[in-house]
Amino acid sequence: MADSFCRRFVASCEARYDKPAMRIVGEGGAHTFGDFLESVRSIAWRIKGEGVDLGDRVALIGENHPNWAVSYLGILYRGAVCVPLDPHGEIETITNFLENSEAKLAFIGAEFKETFKLILERLGRHIPAVVWEKNSETPWDPAVTETNGFRSFSDWSSTEYPETFAAEVAKPEGSDLALLIYTSGTTGTPKGVPLTHGNILAELDGINEIVKLTDKDAILSLLPLFHAYLQIVNLWVATTYGCQVGYLKELSPAELSSAMTEFKP
Repeated sequence: MADSFCRRFVASCEARYDKPAMRIVGEGGAHTFGDFLESVRSIAWRIKGEGVDLGDRVALIGENHPNWAVSYLGILYRGAVCVPLDPHGEIETITNFLENSEAKLAFIGAEFKETFKLILERLGRHIPAVVWEKNSETPWDPAVTETNGFRSFSDWSSTEYPETFAAEVAKPEGSDLALLIYTSGTTGTPKGVPLTHGNILAELDGINEIVKLTDKDAILSLLPLFHAYLQIVNLWVATTYGCQVGYLKELSPAELSSAMTEFKP
């Protein structure tokens, strides 16, 4: 059977089902690798139900959070192409990226909802958006799956899926496109840089030749997740080699100092 990033992710989660995969530093508790895998499959199943096919683009816009990671992996697991965008970017810039990428769906943080409405007005077409809350306590009524046109991430990530879906081999591999990451535009017009699932595997294997990471290691998330570097570390390396990732509630000297003493694998 051909190797693929999604297969490695599934194998890693199944091998460490009850071990912590992600946590918000300072809040206590953790998402286990089993939790992670179940949520990713639920998201992938709902994405499929939206009619998002293999190769279709899905935008991801929000602050660093475990739900960012779940959304990202759910998009890739489905075989869609993730388009990570800077939540602090100019409205016109984000609008242009959504138009250029032809995004069919978006996952956004709750703090980005009002900006997203303005972007859709400029865009002139509707893009369904799934919203996650930054805090662990969600204001969504469990009985309500959509509010003001926004879908509930908590609903999507807890959706039951058929056993046959979990038993399927994750489809994307090799030359299939995984990501479309836009450049900053400092030297010209921003461009979408495509990365394949094969690119992800090559990066993982190259890193492992130099840095021998294991599930005894912990990674603290500092840079924004829409940066390619942090995706490599937090979402490729950590998930396949079993490292625990800690997310800060805010990037401040006090929070960082506390995290360095509190967060341990």
